[in-house]
Amino acid sequence: MLAVILRRVLLAIAGAMAFVSAASAQAPGAAIPVELGQIMSRYAAALNSNDADTLVNFYSSKGVFMREDLPAVVGIPALRASYRDIFTALKLNLQFTVDEAEEAGDMAWLRAVSTGKVKVLATGKETDESFHTLVVFRKESGVWKIRSYLYASNKRGPQPPK
Repeated sequence: MLAVILRRVLLAIAGAMAFVSAASAQAPGAAIPVELGQIMSRYAAALNSNDADTLVNFYSSKGVFMREDLPAVVGIPALRASYRDIFTALKLNLQFTVDEAEEAGDMAWLRAVSTGKVKVLATGKETDESFHTLVVFRKESGVWKIRSYLYASNKRGPQPPK
């Protein structure tokens, strides 16, 4: 069941990206839509202050949060629980750099990189981290809401022997 949901989410993201790209191609060096950049700045502030309630307010009621090597988290109650779990284990200090973003009607997406420190609370170990981020937005009642948020480390993992 979870595999079916994840497959549907990934297909929705791919479809949304294809639609948005075809409808509103962004030229290299084009300005990032201001509203989307502001959302990511406010998202980072809430993330860095361990504010799960503010974070879930950025999502649509059907919002999806996907992390590397973990099942997708779907819907506001599950999102709130997921962020609270994260904050019991980690202290984050990340900043987002939006590399590109596009809007088309009531859909938008952006690609960003988040960089900064991640501290494991149980051990006190702090590391420098960097993540690729893809966010799909949908406008609801005139407000951009996160429909799908996907991130993964952009650090190289162990490489197979050659």
